[in-house]
Amino acid sequence: MCLHYFGIFKYPLRPEEVHKFNSQRSDIKAVKKALDKLADDSKIYRQKGYFLEKDEGSWIVEREEGNQRALNLLARSKKYIRIIASFPFVRGIAISGSLSKFYATTHPDIDYFIITEKNRLWIARSFLHFFKKLTFLTGHQHYFCMNYFVDTEALVIEHPNMYSAIEMTTLLPVYNKELILQLYAHNPWVENILPNHSGIDNFSYLIGNRKKICKHLIEKILNISAPERFNTFLMRVTDKKWRKKWRHSRYSEEEYNRAFRTSVHISKNHPMDYEKKVLESLHTEGGSSE
Repeated sequence: MCLHYFGIFKYPLRPEEVHKFNSQRSDIKAVKKALDKLADDSKIYRQKGYFLEKDEGSWIVEREEGNQRALNLLARSKKYIRIIASFPFVRGIAISGSLSKFYATTHPDIDYFIITEKNRLWIARSFLHFFKKLTFLTGHQHYFCMNYFVDTEALVIEHPNMYSAIEMTTLLPVYNKELILQLYAHNPWVENILPNHSGIDNFSYLIGNRKKICKHLIEKILNISAPERFNTFLMRVTDKKWRKKWRHSRYSEEEYNRAFRTSVHISKNHPMDYEKKVLESLHTEGGSSE
């Protein structure tokens, strides 16, 4: 299943990565032995130290080029992270999506998982998305893809599955390491799905948690008059806007509520709904145990 999962993204894996993302508890030696046997039996393919579900050498070339693009982008990412962290009620930030797996396309985005103060999510999100509209003027909008927010009351991820587990373990904490680790600790189901994975363990791109006087002052002002009511108002306005925008896209109510999660404590805007597409592919096409 592991090779099939990443094969959906045309992403070959090294043996150590197959071990980490294998859904069966095992040691690295057993995984390498199983991979070699599958390759010898022509059930999977082995090239240049990678294992692939299909005989596609171009996947290896693209992976290596994408890995280098990702490293270059991550090296520049701290300036964007500092901007997001400076906004009111932002408490924790992690990079998610393909970049968190050290892969970037030729036209990359930086996706963020953002944790906000309790009952202030929609205030923080609204400020950030107003700022993002301004970034279109300079062509920097792709470096501020803020599509998943939770507040400190919603650290338990609602859909425990292979997709969510891989997304969780590959998060790159970039602001407030302790809070991102709390997020992981609130989701022990991840270890049942990926028993060989060590969890969130890459802290190479963290920025400092220094208190910003301006941010603190703005938060004090926003907290003066009925902030919870203002937060709920912004949530309702956003939900109404989203439903109007996407009502002709043939989403069922269940599909819409998963792709566009809107509650006081959660904001998720994933119109492509990769979670559904990947899980459906896993179930319909199957794959080997590795």
